[in-house]
Amino acid sequence: KLAEKTMTATKEVGDAIRGIQDGTKKNYDNVAQAVTAIEEAAGLASSAGGTLGEIVKLVDAAADQVRSIATASEQQSATSEEINRSVEDVSRIASESAQAMDMAGRAVDELADQARELAALINEMQAEGGGSPSSAKAMAGRRPSPALTSGRRPKALA
Repeated sequence: KLAEKTMTATKEVGDAIRGIQDGTKKNYDNVAQAVTAIEEAAGLASSAGGTLGEIVKLVDAAADQVRSIATASEQQSATSEEINRSVEDVSRIASESAQAMDMAGRAVDELADQARELAALINEMQAEGGGSPSSAKAMAGRRPSPALTSGRRPKALA
């Protein structure tokens, strides 16, 4: 019976050793698979890091373009404001020129009126005295037109 117990115990120890060996082999295989998975994950992480680096470069380039567009917009805005000021200046100058032309027209009208009065006086003097010096003396006692003696300048030139 002792031999049977020894055989059974030996068999149980052998089975236990084989179980331990099988467990160890499974653990070794699992560790090897874990190492492979970790290496793949590290490769993917490295690839993702490279991709993220490219994304950062693209975002930086886009930000630079946005800054360039903003700068160009500011310059265009400043140019537009300058053009608006120039247009306002031209409009003001045109208005002032129109006013000056109107004043000049009135002055020319007044001068034409005065020239007609002078021509009428000369014709009257010539008709009355024949244009002789004695008729000029006779006309000297006559009162001249207020427009000729007022000493004022035409309204448009004042």
